[in-house]
Amino acid sequence: MAGAKRRKKSAVWRKIHALRCEDIKLWCVRRLPIVKWAPSYNLKENLIPDTVSGMMLAIQQVPQGLAFAVLSSVHPVFGLYGSLFPVIIYAVFGMGRHVATGTFALTSLISANAVERLVSPAINNFTTSNNSGVLGLSEFEMQRIGVAAAVSFLGGIIQVAMFVLHLGSATFLLTEPVISAMTTGAATHVVTSQVKYLLGMKMPYISGPLGFFYIYAYIFENIKSVQLEALLLSLVSLVVLVLVKELNEKFKRKIKVVLPIDLILVSMKSSIRLLAFQSLQLFN
Repeated sequence: MAGAKRRKKSAVWRKIHALRCEDIKLWCVRRLPIVKWAPSYNLKENLIPDTVSGMMLAIQQVPQGLAFAVLSSVHPVFGLYGSLFPVIIYAVFGMGRHVATGTFALTSLISANAVERLVSPAINNFTTSNNSGVLGLSEFEMQRIGVAAAVSFLGGIIQVAMFVLHLGSATFLLTEPVISAMTTGAATHVVTSQVKYLLGMKMPYISGPLGFFYIYAYIFENIKSVQLEALLLSLVSLVVLVLVKELNEKFKRKIKVVLPIDLILVSMKSSIRLLAFQSLQLFN
């Protein structure tokens, strides 16, 4: 037994000593694609187009980050933080040059489920007055972002483990109907979770088996509490978003800069709310 262990150790040491500089360089290139493309990057040809593309994606990530933070049941400012760091990490470790990384609706819903269960809004009355001193947020909001951060960290560990085990090759088992069904189901749940904001209704968090149907049952039972202003603003925003995105897609060869309609709508809504608030103060 001792001789077998010695032979195994000696074989391992032979492999370690047999490593060459080229092998280490090849391993780094495979794991860090930035090492390969950064030295050969053409500044004259690619810097300006990439800068414009990066600015447009950054502008688009502002409203999306805010929206997905609300979808995750945390303070909207953390959506901006969550949109910044993944892009930097993907620039170093990512292999797809044309992939726009950022927040994702399905993971936001999963995070919201954990947040709503572990930090219920029922305790908000006891913690609203207690400010934690961090960004001026209450203790209730800090507890929520703590749960969301823990869920995100655990998801990151699982993804790293999948990377180490090379489980990405198992995606060939997922057929196109399965992927389409998953995408459609996720989109349906995302829209359902945002119906209360579209209608301007206040409703409790509903989850669990058949929670999808309970949400719409609650909406139809309390249809009289729908705010017409919020509904009208939501419909106008949806029409404008779809129309401008279709125009951008149709004339993308003729225009150099895509109109950031998402950010414009968010800015307009914020301005309208500010004007309404100032008008109420003047009348009072």
